[in-house]
Amino acid sequence: MVYERAASKEHLDPWFDDGNIILVAEGKCFKVYRGMLSLHSPIFKDMLSCPQPVDQEEEESDGEGCPVIHLQQDSATEVQHVLRALFCGEYVIARVSLMPMSVATALLRLGKKYEIKLLFNHVSGLMKACYSVELPSDSGPLRFEGTITERDPHDFQFLNVAREVGLLSVLPVALYVCASSTDIKELFNGYEWEGVHYSLSPINQRACIIGRDQRSELAKRVFPERLGQFCFSGPCKACSQMGATVSFLADPFALWDSNWDRMFCKWCAENCKSKYG
Repeated sequence: MVYERAASKEHLDPWFDDGNIILVAEGKCFKVYRGMLSLHSPIFKDMLSCPQPVDQEEEESDGEGCPVIHLQQDSATEVQHVLRALFCGEYVIARVSLMPMSVATALLRLGKKYEIKLLFNHVSGLMKACYSVELPSDSGPLRFEGTITERDPHDFQFLNVAREVGLLSVLPVALYVCASSTDIKELFNGYEWEGVHYSLSPINQRACIIGRDQRSELAKRVFPERLGQFCFSGPCKACSQMGATVSFLADPFALWDSNWDRMFCKWCAENCKSKYG
């Protein structure tokens, strides 16, 4: 971020005629209030508190007496989302409103970069509500729609931004759901959804692929080995063989389904069910 002359006069909302600072991203200009920026962002506060040389006043002004700051590494769309949230209350004041994933990404990414806690903390809470923080004690869901909308089917964008901004508490269950429900080719190559290509970041891709492999091995140790060991007359080979071949046992965290009772002998089913959880 540097102070320099605004090269573009293309104004985007928010643009307040009585504003006293102009932000420029990708040649798009936003005119807002420096006091409000300083209030919510210590990064902007430090930046705006630095006195500028008097002989550069003309060059740094937009011709209306406002200093101009170029945000060289930020997209205009993401800057607009952040400024509209701060100055217009969009997605923040109306807390029941649905928030598109693209907006959530912008508020998290720039909220962290500029230390805007109001936005970062609000969206962090919405993100965490999209997944269970731990495996449920019943057959309840792990993934929730929540108030964040327009998420891609496998939540690749969700996973990537959660990792990027440090929302690590949501990752274990979210990665588990992704690894369990996504085809291996999509994990490697990504996929197209509504005209957009989504792919996992390398670290999330690696976590999903390793988790997918270890999940199957864990399931073989957790479930099938228990079947066939509880029959009153001794080891039950028929139940043990059934447990080693059925596909529904691929999930090591699956809860016992009452429909499984009839697939095994009475003794194996009852004993395994009491120990399985």
